Amino acid sequence: MRTLPLALVLLLAPSLLNGAEPATSKAPVKKSSPRAATGFPALRDRYVRTFFVRFPVVATYLGAEGLDATLGSLNGKLRDLSPAALRIERQEWTDFQASLTRIDRSRLSPSDRIDAEVMQAQLAFLLHNLDRSVHERALDVVLEEPFRGVEWLLQGMTSTGAATTGTRAEWEQAADRIAATPAYLKVALANIRRGAAAAAIPDRRMIRVVIDATSPTIESFDKSLPQRAAAWILPGDGATRARVEAASHAAAKAYTDFRQGLVELFLDKDGKTLKPGFDRDRFALGEVEYAWALKNNLRESRSPRELHSYGKTKVSETLSALTVLARAIAAAHEFPDASLPAVFAKLSEDVPKSDDEMLSWYKDACQQLVEYGRKTGMFEPPADYKLDVIFTPPPLRDTISAAYYPAPPFKKTGVGQFYVTPTGNDPIALRESARATIANLAAHEGFPGHDWYYQFMRGRARSISAVRWLLPGAVEDSASMWEDSMSSEGWALYCEQLVGEPRPGFPEGAYTPEERLFMLQNQLYRDARVVV
Repeated sequence: MRTLPLALVLLLAPSLLNGAEPATSKAPVKKSSPRAATGFPALRDRYVRTFFVRFPVVATYLGAEGLDATLGSLNGKLRDLSPAALRIERQEWTDFQASLTRIDRSRLSPSDRIDAEVMQAQLAFLLHNLDRSVHERALDVVLEEPFRGVEWLLQGMTSTGAATTGTRAEWEQAADRIAATPAYLKVALANIRRGAAAAAIPDRRMIRVVIDATSPTIESFDKSLPQRAAAWILPGDGATRARVEAASHAAAKAYTDFRQGLVELFLDKDGKTLKPGFDRDRFALGEVEYAWALKNNLRESRSPRELHSYGKTKVSETLSALTVLARAIAAAHEFPDASLPAVFAKLSEDVPKSDDEMLSWYKDACQQLVEYGRKTGMFEPPADYKLDVIFTPPPLRDTISAAYYPAPPFKKTGVGQFYVTPTGNDPIALRESARATIANLAAHEGFPGHDWYYQFMRGRARSISAVRWLLPGAVEDSASMWEDSMSSEGWALYCEQLVGEPRPGFPEGAYTPEERLFMLQNQLYRDARVVV
């Protein structure tokens, strides 16, 4: 459990359920004021600003310019992974650690004490990542950061017309970030080569996935991005459009060179087989490292061995619940075989005929859950509440099947998007989206899960300390301290079960028994992860 951020979730949970205003905490980063903050608030402000400077893509993801307009320039930058920059960064985190130890936390407000604990854990993680030379082996970070940095910029742009998006200044920042991509990839490849010559070597699966995923990223920069710029940039701004197009083609060429560099480094002359020195499983952390991450990142007091035992108990409990429900479903449908595999197989026959139909099922499920929330009085979404469910952008399709990307919480522009990955109308792949599987995912990613949570929190972002929104390491990849900030995954997992609880007039909650079966299957996956 993410105990520290979870404290905020518990604080907000009653408000999320009934629509009331949440309790507030002191906002850390303020616009210029005659009276500057001192003591811990000043230290926290400097840390947040320094963090955004060091992680400009995270700054874009969160909309940092909404906190301070001067941070908007970061939207045109990428992380500096050069050895010299990382040495300076290490000293910055070390200095913040030292300053934090000199703060008398007994004199802080309860909210500030939580912020100090969060900050302490984040600093420890940032230094730990440098100690582990994550920048020399986190291939997925290098692959995705420039693309996501641009994608989140576009997602947060200002609407300028019925068919256009983004002001000239916003597109100029996008052009700056795209233009920074070749230098970023060159430094990153040098780091990866340095790691390969030492002990910071990626797992073999990571190598293969990233090499394969580079191709759609190249295509996105070479074709998709210029096409969107041509369609979205205001007519008459040909210079900006030309600059974005030229920078995009240069970034695509840089990704092509980056991919070739990975192939030459990790693969044999056939371009397919991993060299023997790299064909190894390197995901295992070891008990000491895993225990450190549990304690520092998640504030989990149980040891890996204790969690292993606990997880096995939960697996057994969930399997029992699955078995009982499967037998009831089999009896209701008169299935000849009531075993779990047989029932899942029968329910998996009701599948969409195409990607478009699959997407429509997700949209319908989200809308039904919104109406369920209104009818039961569980939530109070506004009349104009809108949830965008769209196909996943091509470069992300190798790594996600369904996911939610929130709008930048500190900005007023931009919309959150629920991504569903198309299959290319592959009949076999479409079987993974059987009708009964949709409701649970819609509750998690859409309503009342991620979309509702982030929209609710976004409306109150100024009352929540910025340090709690930060994502140390990166967003949703192998260098991340947490996949998402603000315990949003915990909320979404809770919502999967919440909408299935019996309520007046809804004895089965929002689920059918068949949908509940797949919800329990997902719960079993999570239980098994604790054991694994």
